[in-house]
Amino acid sequence: MSSEKITLYEFVGSCWANAPKIALSETGFKKDKDVEWVSINLAEGKNFEPDYLKINPAGTVPTLITSKGEKFQDSISAVRQIIKLAPHPPKVDAHTSTSIIEEIHASAHDPNATLLFAINDEDRKEKSNGLPKGFLQGRQKALDKLAENPPDEFKDFLLKKKKDNQQLLDFYITEPDESTKQAHYSQGQNLWKSVGIAVRGVVTQALKKNDGPFAGGEEPSEVDYHLITWLARTITNTGVEPDSPASVAIPKLQEYTGGHNIDPVVRQYWDAWLARPSFKDNSIH
Repeated sequence: MSSEKITLYEFVGSCWANAPKIALSETGFKKDKDVEWVSINLAEGKNFEPDYLKINPAGTVPTLITSKGEKFQDSISAVRQIIKLAPHPPKVDAHTSTSIIEEIHASAHDPNATLLFAINDEDRKEKSNGLPKGFLQGRQKALDKLAENPPDEFKDFLLKKKKDNQQLLDFYITEPDESTKQAHYSQGQNLWKSVGIAVRGVVTQALKKNDGPFAGGEEPSEVDYHLITWLARTITNTGVEPDSPASVAIPKLQEYTGGHNIDPVVRQYWDAWLARPSFKDNSIH
């Protein structure tokens, strides 16, 4: 337990920044007294500015910095440090936690990717008229400017980000040929297939282990801070409102992941989190 003030670089629209936010709420930190909050607007490419890259060279959020200047530059290490400093830390099964958390963070079902990759023509149209295209445009505007005269230490990084972001943006602002469309849709479909495998596999197993409703049992654990972050963004990416009950959210998730049944423990898990102040107060989505 520690009373030291920590700094959290985050963004309200960031998926993985939600994990340390929930951890802070669940483990007894006082929002303003114990934490300095710094917003890094990802939609405007603020995470690619040199001042932030010096803090986190990956250009991602979250970044957590302790009063001693220790940096934790991803959600896994940030949450672990929060637990170490927490007034009321959760019970932790280190071996199980590590394996499940790593699986949740696997790129094969990255919630940022399921947000940005379309699965068919209809989905492409919706993303072209919605948040994904706007997000990519905001980033591209920033990257184009930053790449004009980038610092040597970040030049290669920024040029690659500019190229990759432009490629994805072009899919929504131009009319790609059919083969390009199908290759893109295949990536999107594979992402959702992987989501289904995870939900029906490792997620269901984790929720059954300690007799729920949480992976930690009666109360959320370290695993849960990551799992609900991933599940909430994934469900939002199906098009339902973030605070939709399981009766609405899970059927939509089932539809996007192949139509096979999802175990009732996932429904119970979702509704249990909807009732918690940490979920509501942090606007998890």
